Amino acid sequence: MTAPCTAETLENALRGRIDIDPEKVEQGLVKLVLMLVETVRQVVERQAIRRVEGGTLSEEETERLGLALLRLEEKMAELRQHFGLDDADLDLKLHLPLSEL
Repeated sequence: MTAPCTAETLENALRGRIDIDPEKVEQGLVKLVLMLVETVRQVVERQAIRRVEGGTLSEEETERLGLALLRLEEKMAELRQHFGLDDADLDLKLHLPLSEL
């Protein structure tokens, strides 16, 4: 006969296998989401620079794009500070050449 599944029996079964501290789970999720956003931001920024250098954007489009990227970078800095993260925490280590994307 198996024991009923309660919070206590679940915690006992998972102890040592999974860190189920709610604070750490939240921090990990925030870190993952911000890591993905930062990676996408960097790729978009590189693509924007290529388009500006290639002359495919009007002055107005270049200005709007620059302002949007600046605001996104400022918001990312605000979120990193709010959640106690630094730039290194958001480095996605996939060994992809982001400069070529």
